Amino acid sequence: MNDQTKRTVFFYGLLATTATPLLVLPCLSVIHFPFNQSLLLGLAIFAGGVGHVGSTACVYADAAIRSVMQPMKLRFYVLPISCLLVTGIALIWGASFHLSKIIVATLFVIHLFWLHYHYQKQNYGLIAFIAASTGHRIPRSLSNLLLLPALAGVLAIMPTLVGAAMEDENLLSPYRSALFAGAVGAYLIGLVLVGITVATHRESFAHARTMIFTALTFSFFLPAIILSDSEYAFWSYALAHGFQYLLMVFTVAGGTKPSLSGIIAFITSVTVGGYFLHKLAGNQALFICGIFLTWVHFVLDAKLWRMSEPGARKLLRERFHFLFP
Repeated sequence: MNDQTKRTVFFYGLLATTATPLLVLPCLSVIHFPFNQSLLLGLAIFAGGVGHVGSTACVYADAAIRSVMQPMKLRFYVLPISCLLVTGIALIWGASFHLSKIIVATLFVIHLFWLHYHYQKQNYGLIAFIAASTGHRIPRSLSNLLLLPALAGVLAIMPTLVGAAMEDENLLSPYRSALFAGAVGAYLIGLVLVGITVATHRESFAHARTMIFTALTFSFFLPAIILSDSEYAFWSYALAHGFQYLLMVFTVAGGTKPSLSGIIAFITSVTVGGYFLHKLAGNQALFICGIFLTWVHFVLDAKLWRMSEPGARKLLRERFHFLFP
């Protein structure tokens, strides 16, 4: 398979992983299909939710990736191992640990803001990848402007998600209208500013692939604004993010030539890691550990996928060599 064909396959794979959840889940919401009555949707949520976080572990099986991690032992080794040890303690004695609801709720709100930031930063990176495959660079300012629809998404969906997590639907209900107004405002401002940026840098967005993915990225959090069912709204873009990530990790972990060991490491990390994260529930300590382990995933990704890091850039250009003409 030549590089041009690989670029095409990669783009359509990325398009499918992104667009399918963003289209299918809102449609299921519109026809009032019960959210928790589909085995296929349940498996998708496992893989694209906790499974994609767990898949981060598979990169440790790759010697080339470990060489990139080596100069940053604190981030890539001490931090995750420490969090796993704390989680182990929580599994044994966590039931006796108690914090006030407001502290746990505040922690979860911080988590939601970081989560949506993480989602959109990945989207920006993918736009940059796609633009690079067409021989263009996108303006750096787009990275910050795309945070406006991400802000809109978290503001719109936060009252429902926090209420569900804290088992208190009224916790943020007094602020619901104001948060929704802020969400709509952020989206509209983002629409204007992103539109101006695209119009000003037309050459960067001239290729249809770049424009399609930019539009998808801007629309990424729209379900949080327009859907009344928060479960379908959140998981529509959460699954899109998770499936994108699984595709990227599988490509990186497979190396320049896919190996059986790489595939086994990928499948094991998704299933075992995902199952472990899925079981972190039942008390405050385990809930908080689940959040912290997800944050570790954010922190590791922030370095491993950053093209401005020399080691990461060399690795990514090698693994995604077919994208760069």
